[in-house]
Amino acid sequence: MVKVDSVPDAYIQYKGVWDWDDLYNTIADFFRNQKFKFNEVFYKHKPTPFGGEKQIGYIATKKVEDYYQYKVDMFIHTYDTREVEVKMKDGSKKIFTKGRIWIQIMGDVNADYEGKWEDNTFYVRLREFYHKYVVFKKIGAIWWDEMHYKVTGKLRNVIMQRLKMEAEQYEHRYFAGVH
Repeated sequence: MVKVDSVPDAYIQYKGVWDWDDLYNTIADFFRNQKFKFNEVFYKHKPTPFGGEKQIGYIATKKVEDYYQYKVDMFIHTYDTREVEVKMKDGSKKIFTKGRIWIQIMGDVNADYEGKWEDNTFYVRLREFYHKYVVFKKIGAIWWDEMHYKVTGKLRNVIMQRLKMEAEQYEHRYFAGVH
């Protein structure tokens, strides 16, 4: 597998109250709707005197074509969290999480992810020529744009909307094509 290009990391920092189950389901639904394979890599929880602390890692991969794939790494770290009971407008009570959350979204475009061109030196040189002269413009202009604007940027905005942060719309939603 060759990492062809990386999109800039997206960060979200939030302090307040959020629905943890809703946030997790939103992230999982986003990847499911985009046809990604979504896996939780690690989950760490440790109690602290100020509240709980969690570290969660996710990896989502999508085979776009036979030659390249999208890979999204997510890292969620919560600090000083505790559960609070909130009375809803209809009178029911629901459990929310109060604390601080830090989310990092990292996206990569990987070529030859099955390792077909790594058998011998000739194939490796042929792959380098293919990247440098044949698909060079596709890597930067098409694959990177789709990964940045349609996947990582959109995911960042979906999470911000779920956390009720300032951005209520995704500013680049029509940038890479109207759907």
